[in-house]
Amino acid sequence: MKMKFKSYIHSLLITVILLVIASCVGLFFQYLDWSEITIVLIYIISILIISLLTKGYIYGIISSIIATFLFNYFFTAPYYTLLFYDSRYFITFISMTLTSIIVSTLTSRIQLSQNQAYKNAQNMKMLYELTNHLSKITDKQRLYDEVYHILNQYFHYPIDFIFLDYHNEHKHQDIIDCFRNENQKYIIKDMYIFFPLYGVSQLLGILFFKDDNFQHMDETQKHIFYLMIDNISLALDRIYSIEEQLKLNEASIKEHYRSNLLRSISHDLRTPLSGIMGTSEMIMGINQPTSSSYHLAQDIYQEADWLYLMVQNILSLTKVQEGKLVIHKEYEAIEEVIGSAISHVQKNMSERQIEVHVPDEVMMVAMDAQLIQQVIINLLDNAFKHTSNNEKIVINAYKQDHQCYLVVEDYGDGFLGEDPQKLFGMFYTQHQSYSDSFKGVGLGLTICKAIIEAHQGTIEAKECLNHQGAQFIITLPMEDEYESNNISC
Repeated sequence: MKMKFKSYIHSLLITVILLVIASCVGLFFQYLDWSEITIVLIYIISILIISLLTKGYIYGIISSIIATFLFNYFFTAPYYTLLFYDSRYFITFISMTLTSIIVSTLTSRIQLSQNQAYKNAQNMKMLYELTNHLSKITDKQRLYDEVYHILNQYFHYPIDFIFLDYHNEHKHQDIIDCFRNENQKYIIKDMYIFFPLYGVSQLLGILFFKDDNFQHMDETQKHIFYLMIDNISLALDRIYSIEEQLKLNEASIKEHYRSNLLRSISHDLRTPLSGIMGTSEMIMGINQPTSSSYHLAQDIYQEADWLYLMVQNILSLTKVQEGKLVIHKEYEAIEEVIGSAISHVQKNMSERQIEVHVPDEVMMVAMDAQLIQQVIINLLDNAFKHTSNNEKIVINAYKQDHQCYLVVEDYGDGFLGEDPQKLFGMFYTQHQSYSDSFKGVGLGLTICKAIIEAHQGTIEAKECLNHQGAQFIITLPMEDEYESNNISC
């Protein structure tokens, strides 16, 4: 209010002083016997200057009217009165007033246009500088400092903002929730107005200041303010993207090193494990099944076989993660693949009963036999771990709707309330769940899923319908035409 009052007084003084000067100059020219037209031009020039030095139209119009009365008072007979004898002066007064008003209006309009153009140029310069500064910033702290400085410098009152992962977002949790749930331009609360900083897919931050400051902004300032918000949001989104990319790169590097380490260890373990298994088989072959040496060798073989299976799973996992799991498909008889898997597991589980049900006709399925055998071994190994020795394991194979179905089911405790789909998650090893958890690291079922999906098939876990237990259902696509050549996926 004080600034506006000072502006009014300043404009009024300019108006009075220039009109007094114009009257004095006019009296001097009258003394020199110059024409009245010259005096009129002096008044018009003074009005022009007043319009240039004051804001708006009001002072120019008022000075135009006053100048007409001054001309009448000082320069028309009878002098020093507001009367006039010659009726032609009436036309002169009207012309002088209209001319002065038009000149003052045009001058004020030009001045306003110049001021607006100057403001626009300043705004564009400020936006360019803001955009230029923001484009070079790569961390949130620098962004906060830079934006805080620019905003407060431009608007001349405190403006602050928060990053959702930088400042304490709990302080404005209700505001944050409102912006996340509803697409609003701003929210007014507790005498403050809050503006969201949206990224491409999420809320990144909130800018806020006192509500009454926003109400005092003109339309141009509001437009500039919203442009600033857009620029800040873009810069913040870019910084978040950079940080996310850095995290992904770091995770990728760590995963690469981990995969290389696992692969190296697994390769180094396979050879000695094969030697241990071969030696233990030889010891079992030269000893009676009832002897202590036989049982000791059998225990060694079982432990080595478990380790060998885990090594195979780890190698397969590293190939899956690196995208190097190559499927070499050939048409194989499904019953032969099942038989090979059963022969492998019964080397150390000869007492376990496994029932196999396959169609009478030979089912030829395009598959990587070694990998599908690994899947069946993993499923049988899981079934053994979760059933007692006197409970049987059933394998069913059949054809339906151009699909080969392979079902492995047991008569154990089932999933004990666990979500069956969690079993296929990496490193899922809860003791009560139906996974490779008794001995293992939770990779067996993960590898099964990866191998089956690489064959364009599916695998799912369900509770058995007719009895207590669990079943794993595998589907593999069957080709219409028999092709003996290798198909790489």
